[in-house]
Amino acid sequence: MIAVVQPSRGLIFTEALNALDKGLQKYNHKFYRTHDMIIPECFNYLTEQALNDGAEYILYSEEDTVMPDGAMERLLLADADITCIDYAVSGYSCIARNKDTDEILWCGLGCTLVKSEVFSKLEKPYFRSDKVLLLNSWPNVEWVSAGEQSYGGQDIYFCMMAREKGFKIKQVEGECKHLKLMELGRPEINKGLHIVEEKEKISKYQTL
Repeated sequence: MIAVVQPSRGLIFTEALNALDKGLQKYNHKFYRTHDMIIPECFNYLTEQALNDGAEYILYSEEDTVMPDGAMERLLLADADITCIDYAVSGYSCIARNKDTDEILWCGLGCTLVKSEVFSKLEKPYFRSDKVLLLNSWPNVEWVSAGEQSYGGQDIYFCMMAREKGFKIKQVEGECKHLKLMELGRPEINKGLHIVEEKEKISKYQTL
């Protein structure tokens, strides 16, 4: 079974849902969603649910990320521990690579398939945002406190912990659409229609 984890904080774009419905039609799958939990608690909570239900794979699909056509086939055929499809964050690829070896160090979790066996080797919590990786200390791996207002970085933490246990990350072809809410629908102004646009595509890449 493929557990489709959507760690929503209260909003899921229908375009993302439609792409999932289309891509998962021929696969045995089950959706796991939150609507009122912060990051990273929403990731940890749903992951535990999926593992308890005996999921073979966990597909992380973030609320604003639209998987491209054929994504599920490519993710499964890769047969990797962690397999991802790229998307842009402020124009940057969400994938970071070792500039010397081209190995993927971490990836975003917008469209990422993880074999359940990966979690059997990791300590809980699987996702954390209270620790920040010091990039200027690389290749030494040093973590510092993110402080009380910690947010994000749970993807970096998860990937680094998985790689530490010997798991590999693989990228497959394609780029997800990354959506943003421009304006909420308001009566007598825009007839209640929410204005959603696509963020810029990948134009810059991360290497360490």
